[in-house]
Order: sequence, then C-alpha cells, then structure tokens
Amino acid sequence: MKSENFEMALDEVVWLLTLLANQSILICNLQNKDKKPLLTEETVELLTSPLELADYKNAIMDAMFKGTKRNVESEETDAPKNVKVE
Repeated sequence: MKSENFEMALDEVVWLLTLLANQSILICNLQNKDKKPLLTEETVELLTSPLELADYKNAIMDAMFKGTKRNVESEETDAPKNVKVE
C-alpha cells in the first residue's frame, strides 16, 4: 500500500475509533450531571500505535461484515422449479 493511502486509511480508523468511543461518553453525559470531555482524534492517535490501529481496523471490518451478513433460508415447496412457460 502506498504511504499516502496507508496514512489516509489510518486517519479513517482513528476517526472511526474516536466516533465510537465518544458515543459512550455522550450517552454517559446524557444520563449524568458530571459531563466528561469528548476524545479528540489527536488524543486517540497519541494513545494508540499504528500496529494497534491496523488490528483495530481488522476488528472493525470483521464486525461490520458480521453485522451485515444475511442468512437466507428458502422454504421447500412441492412446486417444480424452472417450469417452462408457454
């Protein structure tokens, strides 16, 4: 992967991690009087290493695929399939 593409991918992972982390903080702030500050992308980037971000990216992608996976079950019928229509 080119370095500019890698940097852009890491930026997107940092942005997504920050968004996900801030959702729980926002919920906590909504339910409590003690308001906690939101994380910034810079903070998340400082607290993680590029190697961790690559692992997080894989975990996020796996979760997204599992969340969108669909199991289609077809019902068995006695009607013949692929009947020629005249």
